[in-house]
Amino acid sequence: RTPYDPLEQYRDAGKLPPIWVSGGNWSHPLGTDPLGRDMWARIIYGSRLSLFIGLAVMLVSTAFGVVVGLSSAWIGGWVDVVVQRVMDVIISIPDILLSIMVIAVIGPNLTNTVIAIMVVYLPCYVRIVRSSALVELSKDYVTASQVSGVRSLRLMVTGVVPNCMAPLIVQAALGV
Repeated sequence: RTPYDPLEQYRDAGKLPPIWVSGGNWSHPLGTDPLGRDMWARIIYGSRLSLFIGLAVMLVSTAFGVVVGLSSAWIGGWVDVVVQRVMDVIISIPDILLSIMVIAVIGPNLTNTVIAIMVVYLPCYVRIVRSSALVELSKDYVTASQVSGVRSLRLMVTGVVPNCMAPLIVQAALGV
C-alpha cells in the first residue's frame, strides 16, 4: 500500500526526481511523472495485474501439466505418442503467434489471456512431469506398491507426484 493514489494528480509536484538524484525527496521515493502522479504508487498498482496473470498461468499450467504428463507416462503406448506429438506441435509455433491465435479464437478478456498463455507454457510442464514420472515409475518402490495392491491413482498421488515436484517448482518459479 502506498500513501498516494496512483491516479491522483498533484500539479505542484510534477516531474520530481527520485531520491537518488539531487533534489529528490522521501515523500515521492521514485519521483513523479509530468502530471504529478507518484511513480511508486503507479508501479505497485500496475504490478498487481502482472503478478495475478503470472501466478494464475503458473498454477493452471502446472496443474494441467501434472495431469497430462502423469497420464502420458502412466498409460504409455500410443497415448504417450499422441500427447507428445501434440506438445511438439504447440512448441513448434512461436509463443506470441500462438497466444494471438488462441485469443483470436476464444476472444479477448483476462480469463482468455490466462488460457492463451497457459497453452503456450503447458508443453514445458507436461514434458517435465512426464520425464520425471518415467524415471520414478521405473523404481523399485513403484513395483513393490503395485505388487502389494496399491491402486494406480493413490500410487501416482502419494508416490510419484511428490518425487516429481523439485523440477516443477524450479520451472514454476522461472515461469512466473
